[in-house]
Amino acid sequence: MHLAMPVIMGLAACAAMLPYGFTPMDATISFRFIASIAAALMLAAVFADHASLSRSKRHEHNAAAWYLTAGIWLAMCAGTAGAALIPTSHPVIVAVFCMACAGGIEAAVMSTRVAHPQLTGTVRVCMIVFLLTALGCAAAICLDARPAILAAFGVAMGIWGVQMMANLIVRVPDRYLVQWRRYMTRRWTVRGSIPEDARMLTDDDVHEDMQRFLAQYTAGTICCTVCVALSFLALAASVDYTVVLDRIAFIVAGASIVLYLALKPRQSGRPFERFLMRGAAVASLMIVVVFLPSALPQWGAQMPVMIIGVCGVAGLALGFGMISQSNGFYSLALSRIGDGCCFAALCFAPVAALLSAGLVEWLRGIV
Repeated sequence: MHLAMPVIMGLAACAAMLPYGFTPMDATISFRFIASIAAALMLAAVFADHASLSRSKRHEHNAAAWYLTAGIWLAMCAGTAGAALIPTSHPVIVAVFCMACAGGIEAAVMSTRVAHPQLTGTVRVCMIVFLLTALGCAAAICLDARPAILAAFGVAMGIWGVQMMANLIVRVPDRYLVQWRRYMTRRWTVRGSIPEDARMLTDDDVHEDMQRFLAQYTAGTICCTVCVALSFLALAASVDYTVVLDRIAFIVAGASIVLYLALKPRQSGRPFERFLMRGAAVASLMIVVVFLPSALPQWGAQMPVMIIGVCGVAGLALGFGMISQSNGFYSLALSRIGDGCCFAALCFAPVAALLSAGLVEWLRGIV
């Protein structure tokens, strides 16, 4: 199942993109063709939901989570395919809006049917993410904003979401002394005044909460990381490279995003999260390599050699910084340098992304 589900999701994504890749056909044929794709994807989503509920009743919660994720993804693909039927001057924004609405409706419906903490945590995070995405797309359509600005906001919200996910998800009960390490870090915390009969929370006390929190944390991290990569791709494809400020801001944004996604996994103890972020860092680096000749056209034929050199130096530096060092000042210094670079990238990436999208000129045009 772990191998089949990603393949099914990839095929669904390809099917959702079919209406945007064909040449214009007859209006009646086009409508039937796109409607049939959307209907097929929705039927597949309903089947995945039914399979998820049946697996949940048999207490196969991991399989139920996979089918639930597949159902939400199929609904998103159906919304993307159905958006091709809407005539608009903002096709990309409308497609994202329909995708978010379809995924949000799917998650909202499933939230009334599932009861296990792992499943409820997943659908709650999906509902919040899709609601914010739909609101952002609606605001962009109403304000007649460029897709680049929406993509820049997606980069900013995705990076801040990854950074703040643990603080957004975890809610410690008041008036308890809680060992915070059980809630994903290694610190102690106290919320509210401590009564005389206060006690440490045991594993049995936090088992259900931890299942919900871990599901929310995993779903939120995946959504935000994918949002960063896809938004950066959309941003790179829509930047006006004839403007010097936009070109410089794009280079800074690309370097900051790659640096943040490469260094942030140092603070995580979960292998899946580390591989996810490092994979997104590699994907972002490939995007920078593809669009860097457009950002620096004056370098001409020397650009491929420079790209190889920069990527090689950056890869060696990052690899050396992530190697486990012995105890002592040397290890502490590398750790603090990595934390400082990660925090600097977190600060620079959203600002540079917004500047590369032409936010200043857009605001000037509104005023």
